Amino acid sequence: MNKAKIQFSSGHNEGVGPEEEGIYHKISMDGGIGNHKGIDAPWTIAAEEMDLVKDPGWIFRKNAIVRKAIDLFSGLAGEMTAEWENARWPSSLAEWLPAIGKAGPKISKGENYQGLPWVVLDHPRLFAREDVLAIRTLFWWGHYFSVTLHLKGKYKDLLIPVIRQRITLLAQAGFHMGVSEDEWRHELDSDGYLPLQKDMDTETLKERVFLKLSAKCGLDRWDEASSVLLELFRVLVGVLTA
Repeated sequence: MNKAKIQFSSGHNEGVGPEEEGIYHKISMDGGIGNHKGIDAPWTIAAEEMDLVKDPGWIFRKNAIVRKAIDLFSGLAGEMTAEWENARWPSSLAEWLPAIGKAGPKISKGENYQGLPWVVLDHPRLFAREDVLAIRTLFWWGHYFSVTLHLKGKYKDLLIPVIRQRITLLAQAGFHMGVSEDEWRHELDSDGYLPLQKDMDTETLKERVFLKLSAKCGLDRWDEASSVLLELFRVLVGVLTA
């Protein structure tokens, strides 16, 4: 019998390509995924997994938590808009920087960043191929909230001097600098981010293709997360208006 092959995908932009391991899997019609004669098949589940698969309640609770994260970000977006619009921008930046906030906040969500649900608030947001200026607020299930300034291209070059002037303020607020070569990596670990140093020179900042500065808020601070995240946003706006 000929083997029919099927490809299926579990998400959009949340895994690797169809020729690699990840969200794509090849299935043969006569034997499932691979050959598992004499061993437990990978689709069998343990007793504790059976308890979960028969209980829809935990999925409802998970969905409710994600909705609460979206609601939290919805409220935060309005406060961030007011902060951005009321900021006193220096004359050298006032002609163009405030206008970037006019695109308005955007909230996105997904199920599979490193296998876990996430919610993102982008505001302000300008993402182009060569030039990026955005502040991204992230909820990552099982990890933390974070606030990240993302700069690339002409915006990085224009704003590095003012960032260098206020680098001590950023360090005191808990911001770290991204050192990964992957522009879209969000894990605030020692491989991807390093603490800011007050003696970091301008050339060290300029030599990177993109600049990401991130600080986090623990999920155990959920009830105060709105004020913590807003304060981190204010720190970034304060630095940009230096």
